[in-house]
Amino acid sequence: MNRTLDYLTRALEKTKSCVVVMKYTRDEPVTRTKLDYISENVQQLGMNLASLRGGFRLPKDYIHPDDRDGFIDAVSMAASTKTNFTYRVRLVGDDGVIRNVDVSSEYIDYDGDYYLIEYVFQEIVLQDGATTETARAGGDNLGGLITKDVFREDGLGELFGFFANAYGLYSTVVDQDGHALLPPVGPEAYLGHYYDMFERPENKELLEGIKRSAMMQDTAVYMEIPDGNPESRVSAVPLMVSGVYLATWMLYSHDKSQTPSLRIASREQYRFGELVSRCIQRAVLSGRKTAREREIEQQLEFEVHQKHVLAELQDLIRKEDAESIQTIIRRSAEVLEADYAFLMYKNKRFGGREELRGSWSISGGLPSGWNQGSFTEEQRKLLPGDAYVVDQRSMTNQIRVTLFQGIARAAMLMPVSVDGEVIGRVVFLETRKERVWTDSEIHFAKLIGRMLGETIEYSDGLGARRSTGRELLDIFHQLTIHVFIKDNETGKVLFSNEALNRRLGAEFKGQDSRRLIPEGKELYDSYPGTVLETEEPAPGIRNWRRYINELGGIYDVTEIPIEWLDGRQATTVLLRVAQD
Repeated sequence: MNRTLDYLTRALEKTKSCVVVMKYTRDEPVTRTKLDYISENVQQLGMNLASLRGGFRLPKDYIHPDDRDGFIDAVSMAASTKTNFTYRVRLVGDDGVIRNVDVSSEYIDYDGDYYLIEYVFQEIVLQDGATTETARAGGDNLGGLITKDVFREDGLGELFGFFANAYGLYSTVVDQDGHALLPPVGPEAYLGHYYDMFERPENKELLEGIKRSAMMQDTAVYMEIPDGNPESRVSAVPLMVSGVYLATWMLYSHDKSQTPSLRIASREQYRFGELVSRCIQRAVLSGRKTAREREIEQQLEFEVHQKHVLAELQDLIRKEDAESIQTIIRRSAEVLEADYAFLMYKNKRFGGREELRGSWSISGGLPSGWNQGSFTEEQRKLLPGDAYVVDQRSMTNQIRVTLFQGIARAAMLMPVSVDGEVIGRVVFLETRKERVWTDSEIHFAKLIGRMLGETIEYSDGLGARRSTGRELLDIFHQLTIHVFIKDNETGKVLFSNEALNRRLGAEFKGQDSRRLIPEGKELYDSYPGTVLETEEPAPGIRNWRRYINELGGIYDVTEIPIEWLDGRQATTVLLRVAQD
């Protein structure tokens, strides 16, 4: 093999990937296709290389029937739009194993009559760490909990060995697929025989027969083993929890001296298996409780962390910080451990067109197709106006391809509202693994949506206030009377107009306004003609007259409450020389 190709093949094998290139005829259904290239390591996904290269099968034929039509629809969409996509399917291999596989496609123009689509098949690891599952009907949660670790609890697994040694027999415990859960024990002569006992295809049927027989009777199954040794016998009992078949315990004899012992042991084996099953049940249920307790603890830790982050972000709403929205999105994505987060915002100044107003991702950029942060009109019709949550429980390939360019494993879209009107959505995407959003995470995402709405509302309102406020300040500078604005809480001068600056100097801004007018007009009621109110003033406005030392004269003073440019409460003070 070419050395470069050899390196490539090994790299593909390490990533559990293989490459397939299909050739399609333009203006023809995508079912009109033929294989153009396939990497030699497809056997690791259970596909037959010779059969594929010979044209007897196509890669799509290995896709699970329930996933095949959706995959073909995705290929049709990609072909018509000349776009790429990622699609998750189950491959059913010739070895009888179902593999969860991500198929990433890339559209390639070829010539006038044909085009190519390159597919990378990559086996993926599910959330529980499993990559494959044996093709079998049914299944249950309890069965998945029986692992080798269960038998290590308090030496539980050793009980089987003690029982077998007492009778001089061989013993092994296998799961539903015939894989050993405990190392076989017994005399040295035949011990190595059991390590691959049910791995052989011809023995799969034997295991299934033992399981079926064990389920139908309340005694141990006693039968011959077709292994070529006429003296071989097996006695088997089921290990069950809450009526669920979990594993099979087997005792073996391989010579005439052992067979009588096996007959005797078989009479006690069923009862002993029941007792051990109860121990397994307690261990499993205890483990379940512990796992639940850990889940609750993790949830509480998350909620406490969430509250700290929300308190931290709340401070950003009223800050004059152009990065507030970006910071809120980044921090919320980190809390949710999402791969991508961004705000899709309707800009009213541009006819309500959707655009990005802040984004964050693990890679530093948004996926292809999301750079504009907008949904098509067709996509928007599929989205509800309220919150939209999709994850392992509800995500389908159709949703993934139609709404999320084939990349999302889970997503949350939360409405962002201003004055009761939805003006955008904050989007959280998970692309690397399957997940289920918890109630706490969904609640947190909703709060982030509200927080972004408040931030935008304040920011937009602040912008309007600043625009109007600056126009007003320009007018104050044109007046010949003295004008200044003070902070209500500190008394600090926030603004003074040109006329006042010429009298007191520009440095008056920032000083304590009480230098010019001490607080409280009641201190000056003794001045002749102190109060000058010819008509009822507007609510909150005060008019009076007083002598101002700094300016060396009697002035009519008007105080008008206002909101300063940054939203804090302030007062505009107008000073006019008294005319009478």
